[in-house]
Amino acid sequence: MALGARCRRPDSNDKVRRSLSCWCKRFPASAPYHGWIQHLAGTHDNRHPYLSGGQRSDRSSRSAPLQEDDAANAFQEGILASVVRSSLDCVIVTDEAGLVVEFNPAAEATFGYSRAEAVGRQISELIVPPHLRKAHANGLAAYLAGGAPLLLGRRTEQTAMRANGTEFPVELTITEARSGKRRFFTASLRDLSQRHAADAALRASEARLAAFMKHAPVGMYLKDTDGRYLVANPEMGKVFGRPAERAVGLSAADIFGPQEAAMIAENDRRVLDSGQAIAVEEFLNNAVDYAWSLVVRFPVLWADQQQARIGGFDIDITEQKRAAERLQQSERRFRELTHHHPVPVVFIDSRTRQLINANPAFCEIMGIGPLDEDRFRRHRWFATREDYRRLKALSRQQPRADGVEAQLRRLDGSVFPVSLSWRHIEMDDRPVIVGSILDLTATKAAEAELARSREALAQSERLNALGSLLAGVSHELNNPLAVVVAQANLLEEFLAGTAHAQRAGKIRLAAERCARIVKTFLAMARQRQPERRSTDVNDLIRAVLDIAGYGLRTAGIEVQCRLAEGLPSLEVDPDQMHQVFYNLIVNAQHALQEIPAPRRIEIETSLEGNDLQIVIADNGPGVPAEIRNRIFDPFFTTKAQGAGTGIGLAFSLGVVQSHNGRLALLDRADGAHFRLLLPVEACTSSDSVEGVAAHSAAGIGCTALVVDDEREVGETMAELLQAEGFAVRIVEDGAGAKAALTSAVFDVIFCDLRMPNTDGPALFDWACQAIPGIAERFVFVTGDTLGSAAARFLERAGRPVVEKPFSRDSIRRALSSLADVPC
Repeated sequence: MALGARCRRPDSNDKVRRSLSCWCKRFPASAPYHGWIQHLAGTHDNRHPYLSGGQRSDRSSRSAPLQEDDAANAFQEGILASVVRSSLDCVIVTDEAGLVVEFNPAAEATFGYSRAEAVGRQISELIVPPHLRKAHANGLAAYLAGGAPLLLGRRTEQTAMRANGTEFPVELTITEARSGKRRFFTASLRDLSQRHAADAALRASEARLAAFMKHAPVGMYLKDTDGRYLVANPEMGKVFGRPAERAVGLSAADIFGPQEAAMIAENDRRVLDSGQAIAVEEFLNNAVDYAWSLVVRFPVLWADQQQARIGGFDIDITEQKRAAERLQQSERRFRELTHHHPVPVVFIDSRTRQLINANPAFCEIMGIGPLDEDRFRRHRWFATREDYRRLKALSRQQPRADGVEAQLRRLDGSVFPVSLSWRHIEMDDRPVIVGSILDLTATKAAEAELARSREALAQSERLNALGSLLAGVSHELNNPLAVVVAQANLLEEFLAGTAHAQRAGKIRLAAERCARIVKTFLAMARQRQPERRSTDVNDLIRAVLDIAGYGLRTAGIEVQCRLAEGLPSLEVDPDQMHQVFYNLIVNAQHALQEIPAPRRIEIETSLEGNDLQIVIADNGPGVPAEIRNRIFDPFFTTKAQGAGTGIGLAFSLGVVQSHNGRLALLDRADGAHFRLLLPVEACTSSDSVEGVAAHSAAGIGCTALVVDDEREVGETMAELLQAEGFAVRIVEDGAGAKAALTSAVFDVIFCDLRMPNTDGPALFDWACQAIPGIAERFVFVTGDTLGSAAARFLERAGRPVVEKPFSRDSIRRALSSLADVPC
C-alpha cells in the first residue's frame, strides 16, 4: 500500500506539507525534480507533467478533503520520484511517440547523456544501435496498432548503445502506464557488461580446469566425507578399471575389493581426523597401469572453514616399483657373479671409504689370505700418497671411470701397476663404489718391449714429419729473409764509407745468421752434407757462451772453461755446431735448476789423436739409467708437457754424425757428461771470393725477367740484378711471364718454383715447347727444396737453383753457371 494514502486525520495536511518542505530543502533548485516537489509541498502551482499532464489547479477552490487527498498523493509521488532518481538501474520513460520524458541519473551515467540532452529526443536515437532501430520502430508501431506485446512485462537481454557509439549488453524490462488517453513506457535497464565479463571468465576458468583434469597424466578426484566420488578425471578410469564418469556417485567399496576398499577408507579417515594432507603408497591387485600408486589426499574446506570434501591425486609408480624389484634381483645376481668372476672386484663405502666386500680374485691379487682381513683393512693399498689422493679426488668427481692407471701395494709390500675402473651404485640403501682391478704387470712389460721395437720405425717417420714441418716454416721465413738479406747487402754497399755502413753490416750479419739457421734445419731434414768451412772450436764455444751467458748467470750457474790452446781448425758448419753446443749447455742449465747451489758447468777441449774432443759436463742429477739409451731418440723428453720438444739431442746427434763425428753420454755418477769427437780434416772450402768478384757487373747490356708471386721478393731480386748491370722486368705469375716471354727476348729468367695457378715447373715446360733454346736461360729460385716433387723437377730440369734467402754472391754464382748467356 502506498505510504500515506487515504490519510483523513485533521492534522494530516500539515504533516504532509512539513514532510514535503523537508524534501524540497534536500534538492537544489536546479534538480530535475525540484519543481515537482515544490508543487506537492504547496509552494508551486504546476504539477509534474508526467503525473498531471501539465494542468494547473487552484488549490484555494478545492475542498479540504480533496486537498488532503492531493497532499497524500503528492507525498507518495515524491517518494516515487526519489526512488527513481536514486535507483542504481537506468530508468527511462518515453511516450507513445517514442520521445523521452524522463531520464534518471543512472541512465545519465550509463549512456553518457545528461537529462537535459535526453528529454524530448527519440529513444531509438539515444540508446538503440543503428542496426536495431528499424526493428524497434516496427515493434512499437505494431504494438500501438493492437498487436501482441513482445517485450512488455518481461526481463530480456538486449544490446544498447552509449553516446560514444559503443554497444554493450543490458537487461531490459519495459512496463506500460496510462494517464488519461496518453500512454507511457518505462524502461528499466541494467548494464550487463561486467556480468558478461565475469561469466566469460568463469567459463574460461571452468574450461581450463576441465582441460587440465582431462589431460593431466595423473588421477584427480573429489569425494565427499562418506567416500563417494563426486568428480574424477579420465585418468582415474585406469584406477577404477572403468570409465571415470561411471564411478561418480560410487564409493571405494562399490568399485574395489574388500581389502583395497578398507585400505582406501582408512586413509580417507586419516585425512578427516587430522585435517592434514597425507601421501601414501597403495597397491591394487587387479590394476594394470596403477597397480602401485602414490596417493596424495588433502582436505577441501568451504569458506566457513568446515571440511566438506576430500581431494586426491593418484600418481602411477608401478613402473618405478617394478624397476626397484628388478634392481634388487639384479643386485642379487650381481653379487653372485662378482663372487665367481675372475676379475678382481671390490666394494667400498663411498662415504667412509671403508672396504665392504671383495671377491676371491681381489684377495688373490692383493695377497690376502683367509686370516688377513683385519690386517688388510689397515693396509695402505696405494704405493704412493700421491696416487691415493689423486684416485680419491677422481672417484668423488667422476661417478664412473675406466682405465685409470695407478700403482698398488700388495699385503707383502710388493708394488705392481694396475688399471682401475669403477661405478657409483646404490646397494643396501647406501652409496657404494664398485671397482675392478686389472693387473698391468705383463701388459706394461710387453708395451715396453713393443715400444722399443717401434721406436726405430717411428724415428724415420718423425724425421719425415719434422722435415715437412721445416719445409713449410723455411718457405714462410725465407721469403721475408730474402728481402732483408738482400736489402741489407745493398744498403751496406750504398753506405760504404759512411758512419751508417757498420749498422747496415750488423743488419746483414743478423739476417744472414737467421738464414743460416733456417738452412741448418733444412740441411738436417735433407740429411745432406752441411755447408762447411774452417772453424775455430774454442771461438765457437765462446760465441755460444756470449749468447747463453745471461741466462746462466741469472740461474746462479758457474761456467768453468778449460779450452786447450793451439787446437787445429775444424772443417765444420759453424752454425750447426753452434746449435749443438748451445743445446748441450742449455740442457745442462735446465738440469741444474733442480738442485741447490753450487751449480756448475764445465767445458773442456783437447786433442785426442786425430779427433778434437769437446766435453760438456754438469754437477746436476744426471741421467737415470733406465732412459740413458733413449735420450737421443727424436721427441723423447723428460721435461713437463710444453717445456720440451725432445728434438734438441736428436738434432745434435744428427749434426755430429753428419760431420763424421761421435756424440755420447759418458757413464759418470756426478751429473751428465757429454763428449763430442770431431775428426780433424784439411780445409776443403771451394768458395772463391775472387771467382765471384770476377762476375761483377756481368750483366751490362743484358736483360732479365724476374717471376715471383711476392712483389717484395721480386723487386729485391730485380735490384740485385740491376746492380749487376741488367735491365730487369718483373712479373708476378706464370700468365704474366708467358706474355713477357712471347713479346720480348730475355738473356736470363729468374723464376720462383711455387706460385699460384701456373707455377715454375709448368712455366718451364711451356717455355721449352714454345720458345726453342730458352731452357738454358732459366734459373730457379725457391725457399723449399725439401719436397720430393720439387727435387724431382730440379733434377729433371738440370738448371741452377738460388735458395732463399739469396744474396748478391748467390746471384753472381748462379749467373756464372749460365755459360750460354750471351752477356
